[in-house]
Amino acid sequence: MRTVQMEFLRPQEIVAERERCSIVYLPIGPLEWHGPAMPYGTDPLMAQEVARAAAQRTGGVVMPTLFFGTERERPADILAAKGFEHPEDMYVLGMDVPKNCMKSFYAREEIFALMVREHLRLLVQQGYKLIVIVNGHGAWGQRSSLERLATEFSNETPSRVIVQMPDICPDGEPEPDYGHGTLVETATMCYLEGEHVDLSALPPRSEGLKYTDYGIADDFVFRCERSKDDCVVHDPRDATYELGKKYVQAGIEHLCALVEETYKKL
Repeated sequence: MRTVQMEFLRPQEIVAERERCSIVYLPIGPLEWHGPAMPYGTDPLMAQEVARAAAQRTGGVVMPTLFFGTERERPADILAAKGFEHPEDMYVLGMDVPKNCMKSFYAREEIFALMVREHLRLLVQQGYKLIVIVNGHGAWGQRSSLERLATEFSNETPSRVIVQMPDICPDGEPEPDYGHGTLVETATMCYLEGEHVDLSALPPRSEGLKYTDYGIADDFVFRCERSKDDCVVHDPRDATYELGKKYVQAGIEHLCALVEETYKKL
C-alpha cells in the first residue's frame, strides 16, 4: 500500500503524485472533551483516518492533521435543554461544562480562520487543483468558517476547495442522532482507536448519564429539545466495533464519491 501522508514522502514523490493526481486532503478538528471514556483527539483522529483511507482510493496525498478548532458560547436555551439551572447566568464554551476535569483546546474563531487560511494559501502555492478539507468537528462556527474559506479560495485562486464531514449515515438507514460523545461517535472511535476508548470510565448501564455531569449530549438538545430526565438517550455504553465500522466505511465511500466527482469536473 502506498504512503499517502505527505510528512513521510520525499520531495520527488510528492511532485510525482501531484502531477499524477492533483488532490490534497487536510484533516482538521480540535482537541476536545468527549466525556471521560473518549480520547481528546476524537474529532481530528476521525477526520485523519477517513482522509487517509480516501486518498488511498482516489489518489493524492494527506497533509499532517491539523489538531485545531473553534467553538462558541452555548446560548441559554441550549443550556436549559441540557438541564442546567439558571442558564441565563452561565458562560459555557462548547462542551466545557463546569464538572469537566479539564477544558478543551478551542481557539478563537478569527484565529482558527487565519490558521486555516494560511494552510490553504500554502497548498494553492504548491499547485494543487483540489483541496479537500475533512472536518471532524461539527460546531457551527467551525463549519461556517471553513465553508466561507472554501468559497473564497475556489473563486479567487486556481484551486478548488471543498469541505466534508467524515461521518455519514450508511445508505438505506435512517439518519441517526450523531450527538457529542454519544452512541455513534463512541462507536466510530471503538472501531478506529479502540485501545484508547474506556467505557468502564462511565458508570454502570443502570445509571443515567446526565448532560450536566458528563459533558456529552444528544444532538436534539442542540435544537433545544429536552429529554425527560436530562440524561443521554443514545447511550455511548451501547457502542460496538461493528457499528463504528459501518459508519466509518460509509463516510469513506461518500467522501471518495464526492472527491472523484469533483475532480472529474476540474
